[in-house]
Amino acid sequence: MVERSLSLCVAIVGLLRLSGTLPGMWRFASRLGDLGLSSMKILVRKGVCLMRWVSGSLDGRGRRAGFTLIELLVVIAIIGVLIALLLPAVQAAREAARRAQCTNNLKQLALAAMSYESSNGSLPPGAYTSKQVGDSASRRRWGFSAFVHMGPYYEQTAMYNAVNFARDVYQGQNVTVATIGISALWCPSDGSINETPDEAAAYREAPAGAWKQGYTSYMGVVGLWNLSVNIKDDVVRGPGQYAARVANFNGLIYGHSAVRISDVIDGTSNTALFTEHAHGVFPPGEDYRNYYHYWNSGYWTDTLGEFYYPPNAHKKVLNAADPSFSDTDYVAMNPGSYHPGGVNVAFADGTVRFIKDSIDSWTINPTSKVADGTIYPYNGMSIYGLAPGAKIGVWQALATRAGNEILSANSY
Repeated sequence: MVERSLSLCVAIVGLLRLSGTLPGMWRFASRLGDLGLSSMKILVRKGVCLMRWVSGSLDGRGRRAGFTLIELLVVIAIIGVLIALLLPAVQAAREAARRAQCTNNLKQLALAAMSYESSNGSLPPGAYTSKQVGDSASRRRWGFSAFVHMGPYYEQTAMYNAVNFARDVYQGQNVTVATIGISALWCPSDGSINETPDEAAAYREAPAGAWKQGYTSYMGVVGLWNLSVNIKDDVVRGPGQYAARVANFNGLIYGHSAVRISDVIDGTSNTALFTEHAHGVFPPGEDYRNYYHYWNSGYWTDTLGEFYYPPNAHKKVLNAADPSFSDTDYVAMNPGSYHPGGVNVAFADGTVRFIKDSIDSWTINPTSKVADGTIYPYNGMSIYGLAPGAKIGVWQALATRAGNEILSANSY
């Protein structure tokens, strides 16, 4: 396309110069090379050759003539066209490089999870909640993310050794771990992910001073839907709720999970392990961007994600800037990215694939924002269920470890 456009512009110059000469453009092309615009240099030199073919570069007496005003304007137009054509290509190349780095990050995390499973007998948990002496009956504490638990398996042993597992993730003894920024957890396409606002207030009994919070672009896949799970759920929500909520997950990494590779009946190549979320889609501020995606936290809107909504649902059915905050939790825990057209997903066999936004998925009611065929609460418990005969989309099928769905290789 670039050369065809150049040829058109050059033909115009040639017609304007049928009775004259074409000076200086070869030297001009060399100058472009000096400025690092080697692609432009080559194209301009090709254009010079074509111009000479059209009109000749010397006048009748063998002397070189100077630029005319019209020639100068046409040359400027040519360069403008070249820049307009080349800049999108440069931007696309840069995004391709960023997406490749994101793919590599997810692959390293998937391999780390596999190594964790080999050593510990199960995949890393999404979080283990806890209780401490002196806690009230309803006092709920939250645990560390899968990225903390599998730290030694992706070259983060020093970080892992700094964690005080006798305390919960939001206690002051663990605030130094929160400040760590890990590049393996950052998608380079999301420019906001390496922001580190002061979040000392989130950590009880933190030492005085400003304590920065690190974030992550990635999350473990809990299955079709996400729930907050805590060992105090029987007290807070009602008898039997804790066990029912843990059993309601059908993915690989979730609160209090202990999934083995042998439990993946659907096949490791068809079961999602990690994916990405778009942190920067939230407006800046304490109630939005600063609130979600703490890298060290196993809270359900930080490092755990569902496949309830289609990829990049914040562009379709959810509002990341919702002033009522009814959508924001779901934006935080559903896959999204800054890669055009889809998201990266790491599977349980260690592969990473780019899943397009157009993948077959549940139909979402635009008013209630509930997926057709899903029920909540279900059977008298605060869990999800499916209506008889409810459709399972291809996107949803990738999130389940034992759903017995049949997937064609060309369906995603």
